[in-house]
Amino acid sequence: METTVRHQNFMLALRQLMGWPTFAPVNNAIAFTSGQTMSAPVGVELGRIAQALNKDLVYSGWSTITAREPDGFAVAFRDLVTVDIIDRLVPFAADDRARVILVSTSTDEHFAIDTRGSLIRMAGRPKAVRDGRALAMSRIKAVAATRSSDLLPDNQFVATGAAVTCPQPLHETIVRFA
Repeated sequence: METTVRHQNFMLALRQLMGWPTFAPVNNAIAFTSGQTMSAPVGVELGRIAQALNKDLVYSGWSTITAREPDGFAVAFRDLVTVDIIDRLVPFAADDRARVILVSTSTDEHFAIDTRGSLIRMAGRPKAVRDGRALAMSRIKAVAATRSSDLLPDNQFVATGAAVTCPQPLHETIVRFA
């Protein structure tokens, strides 16, 4: 259970530092997930889950259950007619206060969360990716260390091919009239 909580807290920290709230927002279009090291079968499973949840996924792959940090990051990015699986991403922070983004190490693009809470795919790669990765990982680990040692009640283990359910929000949606 300790390792599951470690993976959960790492992803909650990444979620927070990317600018995604710790509660389920109205535009709940992104799920933060973790599991095995990325492979073709894992990518297929991520695509299936993204489609079932109707959400983009941010994914961390862990080489072993006891690993202290992930060995890679990926996203399942829903496009108009496909779910693109993009791996070989690294977290990046430009400075101590900047939001963390995920930068591709193999293509000239990165992923961020916009003001509406949508995962966006953007062209370009920042300079000094190695330094920005080290800073982002340091910040993620620091935030993860402050999290509770309790497993969240809606944390799910999804076996390959198994049904996945979308957690229900704890509060009604706030509706504002302009």
